[in-house]
Amino acid sequence: MRHGLSLRLLFPLCFAVLAVLAGLNGYYLYSAHANLSRQLDTYDKMTRTIAAVDTRMMERAAGSYAAFSLQQDSQLASVSLREFLKSLEILEATLPTQEASVSQYVRERLDAVGRDADALQPILTDLSTKTAARQALSHLRTAAASIDQVRELILSRIRTQIDQTRQEVEQFRTGLLAIGLAFVLSALGWIGILVRENRIAVQKAKTESARADKLAHQLDHDPKTGLINHSIFAKTVTEAFETRHPGDELVVMRVDLESRVPVIDGFGHAIDDAVLRSATDVMRHVIDTIDLPITLGRSAGKGFLLLFKRASEMDLSAEHIASRIQDQFLRPVATAHGSYVVTPAIGFADSRASDAHGSDIIRNADLAVANAVQNTKRRPVTYEPVMRAHMERHARVEAALARAIEANECLPHFQPQFNLKTGRIFGVEALARWYHSELGWISPSEFIPIAESSGDIVPMGWKILETSCAEVQLLPSNLQLSVNLSVAQILNDDVVAMVDECLGRTGLPAQRLKLEITESTLMKDLERVKSTLTELRNFGIGISLDDFGVGYSALSYLTDFHWDEIKIDRSFVCRAVRDQKLRDILKMVLGIAKTMGSDVLIEGIETVEQRDILVDLGCENGQGYLFGGPMAIDDITTLFFPDHKQRSFAG
Repeated sequence: MRHGLSLRLLFPLCFAVLAVLAGLNGYYLYSAHANLSRQLDTYDKMTRTIAAVDTRMMERAAGSYAAFSLQQDSQLASVSLREFLKSLEILEATLPTQEASVSQYVRERLDAVGRDADALQPILTDLSTKTAARQALSHLRTAAASIDQVRELILSRIRTQIDQTRQEVEQFRTGLLAIGLAFVLSALGWIGILVRENRIAVQKAKTESARADKLAHQLDHDPKTGLINHSIFAKTVTEAFETRHPGDELVVMRVDLESRVPVIDGFGHAIDDAVLRSATDVMRHVIDTIDLPITLGRSAGKGFLLLFKRASEMDLSAEHIASRIQDQFLRPVATAHGSYVVTPAIGFADSRASDAHGSDIIRNADLAVANAVQNTKRRPVTYEPVMRAHMERHARVEAALARAIEANECLPHFQPQFNLKTGRIFGVEALARWYHSELGWISPSEFIPIAESSGDIVPMGWKILETSCAEVQLLPSNLQLSVNLSVAQILNDDVVAMVDECLGRTGLPAQRLKLEITESTLMKDLERVKSTLTELRNFGIGISLDDFGVGYSALSYLTDFHWDEIKIDRSFVCRAVRDQKLRDILKMVLGIAKTMGSDVLIEGIETVEQRDILVDLGCENGQGYLFGGPMAIDDITTLFFPDHKQRSFAG
């Protein structure tokens, strides 16, 4: 950049200098031409003037008089002398003054000639004798010689000056030609630089244009798949919605992917990206096999969006297209890192359910695919208006939840825990309950998942823990309190300090508190969780493994840590009552727990039959609606401890 700028400044500077030089050279050339012209005029004038200074007429007259003694020759000689003297005066007046020394010498010579001419005047006037004529001839020859010498000297000097002036003229002409050539060369150089810079500018413009196109493409397309991004897809849907013909039906289909990708250090994201790119190829292949214009884009999540138009009943239905997509994903998706099973969840919506804005179709498809994700069968789901009602309910509950936690509207209710053999209550489990002033009682199955997804589960968990620790002290001191600890809480770096601080504020002894941890929490970070639980247990706090028997329960979890209690999930209990194999597994778990010194508590006991079967299997502790559901602390006191004395419910 600096080099090009220097060249752009150099050439105008050169032109300015050359212009000044050309002007000066032209001026001097003009002056030299004028000087040469004057010198040539002087030469001509001097030539004519010197030619007029001629003694030959006097010589002839004097010679003729000497020979013939004719009076007219004497008169002619006198007249010639006067003319000679007059031309001599003219010559002296026209002598050049450039050379002072030469002019002085010439004047001296001319003065001498003049003196000789003056001396001749009396002689030429009276040529009475031949001797006088010969004497006049001698003087005339001397004067003639002097005149010739002066002539040669003057003309020689003038010719020399003329030659010098001509050389100067030639030099100035040559200089002017050189300057003109320099102008031409500079102009060619400047043109060359401008052409080069123009070429560079054009190339730079092309590069910048390509870069702008690339940036525009990056802004409009997903970098991983090369598909148009969610924003551009939304614009496409809006334009298609606004320009559709009467009777046309726009369909937006969303395909969310769920892949079983192993967690490998340093390769998790790389594998996810590879699976997504391969899935994109699968989607493109499906679209290529369908004789229908389809716009494919990337969704905001891990999946795709499709837009197509159905103009008649003869066109392919959305269900048929969804079926083709599912068929293609029946085989594992091949990547550079291996092959992985990808399960698509598909939801779609059409323009008939959206009369206001094209963007509503995308939102409706999002709601449909969310419903499909919850559907374990993974069947394609069509949008229904009730889904929007559920979404609005979800948004309203989520917005009210944070305020409810801050206002202490989320309070613990306590479900009693009993010894199945003696019928005595030995503890209570604190469960979060929420009553909204407008929505009424909101089920934990509704607001707990919302709290987990929004992050409100952490402040709510600590509020429930602290309130429970304070309220349970209204019950007999030998009664234990069980409180759930969420994944987010247990993975918090300050969880041990916060639990210790809670016990300190409420005054509840650590031995009365039991913290329940689900298996899913262990799966997040087993070693870290075990280390945290060990620290809590060292305080004297009991640790319970909650919901055992749900999902992918592993017996290794029972032996990896010394649990104070193992809680068997109600779903396992319901099946075990009717399934002998599950009853055998339950017996095995009871045996492992006994070997490890851990208590076992059965959840969800609702019938006497269930209780009796569980007692026969060797289960000692349980809770469920057979004994009582979650209730306020006052109800626990009124029902079970009116006098702070334990009551037996056996029989």
